[in-house]
Amino acid sequence: MNDGIGARAQDPVAVALIESSIGLSGSTMSLSTLVRCLDRDRFEPHVIVARADQAAYLQDKVGAWLRVVRIAPRRRVRARVPWLGKLGALLDFLTVTLPYANALRRFVTQHHVRLIHQNNGFDVAALLASRWSGVPLVAYQRGREWDSRLVRRLAPLAARYIANSCVTRGNLLDLGVSPGQVSVVYPPIDLDAFDADRPPAHKFTREVVGIPREVPCIGIIGQLQEWKGHKVFIRAFRQVLLAVPEAWACVVGAPPPGGEAYERELRDLARQLGVAERVVFVGFVGDIPSALQLLDIVVHASVEPEPFGRVIAEAMAMRKPVIASDEGGPREIIEHDRTGLLFPCGDDGALAESIVSLLRDRPRAQRLAEAGFAHSRERFSAVRHARLVESVYTEVLDSRTKEGRHP
Repeated sequence: MNDGIGARAQDPVAVALIESSIGLSGSTMSLSTLVRCLDRDRFEPHVIVARADQAAYLQDKVGAWLRVVRIAPRRRVRARVPWLGKLGALLDFLTVTLPYANALRRFVTQHHVRLIHQNNGFDVAALLASRWSGVPLVAYQRGREWDSRLVRRLAPLAARYIANSCVTRGNLLDLGVSPGQVSVVYPPIDLDAFDADRPPAHKFTREVVGIPREVPCIGIIGQLQEWKGHKVFIRAFRQVLLAVPEAWACVVGAPPPGGEAYERELRDLARQLGVAERVVFVGFVGDIPSALQLLDIVVHASVEPEPFGRVIAEAMAMRKPVIASDEGGPREIIEHDRTGLLFPCGDDGALAESIVSLLRDRPRAQRLAEAGFAHSRERFSAVRHARLVESVYTEVLDSRTKEGRHP
């Protein structure tokens, strides 16, 4: 009897989905959307997280039926004693990576997992767990991977990669992963949740966060990391105020653990530029649709090539006009001057000019928003995403069956 998934196994295939990011961010949100849309007659998801807030988020968004366990790697030696250099790297491998990989292997074995889905791209521990258990590994690659001799040697050992954009796929090919190992599947948007007509949650109305109801508000949404370009956004906003003095700005997001100094830098920059009274820092918001409803224009200002740019697609789904850096993933999402605007990466003057142009020409802003909305529904449906990911699972599992390998 063929028990490959292509022939529909009698019982759902157990899949371990590993979320090992450093905080609660877009990767966790994408994972929750995928899990909700997986065909549970075919796949039984078991989610492994590194952080308690990730577990709480997933249980809240997906439901009590979802099995979520926390397996957290120990804190790395190099984080505590950076001067150890290569010795620290070796100690990390011995005391952090190997024990974490073994814990993953135990979970995979105990729960009869037949496929491992690493949600944060290439990961040595997940690869080791896969090799030790004989269970194939599919890695969802969300950005550029570190180019090193070790990565080039190990990366091709994963059964398959799912790249979040063509840019990310190109990086994997540069590392020696074969073209047949990489599929491009854009991250999912839950179009039921990202509904422009639904009322915002009470705690995220303009009145509650401190933004006047009738003023134009420009916003940037994302984890507070320097490469995300918040400083470009704040500098651009200062120039916007010269042309549109009634405008406000909103920064949505929190720093990852240990990154609190960057938030202080942003607040200091706003004070230095004399715009602090018009820039509202909202902090982390799990309800991104409500956060987007605060805004008239959404800015994506990364100063390094963005692998994808999830918030761009989310803003489009909420019928918001988007202005984004003309590098990396945004080029795959936005058709300039049809579904949004692109500006030269890091150019706060060009960003300010684009913002002012849309604030002064509301019909144009609305045309961009409507075109972006139609585009998002066509390309970023959560159900479409899940079916494409499932097709990769199926190919990997059927390939194992044909090889006579049954984990």
